[in-house]
Amino acid sequence: MNGYGIGESPKKVVILPTKLREISGLALSGEGKLFTHNDEKGVVYQLDLMTGRIIKKFYLVMDIGKGKRCVKDDFEDIAIAGNRFFMVSSAGKLYEFREGNDREHVEAVVYETAVDALYEVEGLCYEPVQDELLLSWKKKSIKKNGKHAAEKNDFQTADYVPVFAFSLKTMSRYVLPKFMLDMKAIARAAGKRSFRPSGIACEPTRGTLFLISSRSRLIVEIDASDGEPLSSKPLPKKYHPQPEGIVFLPDNTLLISDEGRFHGTISVYKNKLKD
Repeated sequence: MNGYGIGESPKKVVILPTKLREISGLALSGEGKLFTHNDEKGVVYQLDLMTGRIIKKFYLVMDIGKGKRCVKDDFEDIAIAGNRFFMVSSAGKLYEFREGNDREHVEAVVYETAVDALYEVEGLCYEPVQDELLLSWKKKSIKKNGKHAAEKNDFQTADYVPVFAFSLKTMSRYVLPKFMLDMKAIARAAGKRSFRPSGIACEPTRGTLFLISSRSRLIVEIDASDGEPLSSKPLPKKYHPQPEGIVFLPDNTLLISDEGRFHGTISVYKNKLKD
């Protein structure tokens, strides 16, 4: 992770239109197109990384019994596998669709990935070696006596949360987690009080996974086989007020999207070791 100079100034900070103030996930197509999405409606945007302008947008629709309607959900992240697009909701609904033309209505189909009612999905990425999607989860907080508390469930031990894989061959989620993330160990190693992943991405050269935490403003590199943390860095608040999305370009350039008070941003980090 040291090659990206995280903690220093990004190579570039791209200012996004006001309508993308609450930007969420990022995804890159095989053709090098950059996409993001609305967090409450099924609207997908293609972005110009040089200027931040919206090149096009298209809408997800489904037949809900009264004709086709635009999809509304609590969308958390987006991923692309070949020509297949996916978005996931916090409740674990996985929407598959194709790339649309500008202002086109594109039909989506839904797959269920939910573990149980006590977990929420936060991140989604494509892992090409196994041809599967990886979903990072967080513990859902439930108010008790005016305070938020995380409930226990079948997959939760005291300080661990799962990362699950969803096979694109069988179109189903594996029953057992791919690995468990030790939240307390990750936070402790980085000098933080907590770590809750808000985005996940597969590094294209080494095949490791990078996770970001919006609450802790932290980025962590982990081993993709067992979830063991390899390195971590704090994300400066100046550039990362609320990191939400993460993706890599083919040349290992790292992109991180942030929500902002007036507009969203994408920070660009070049891999200096590669250069």
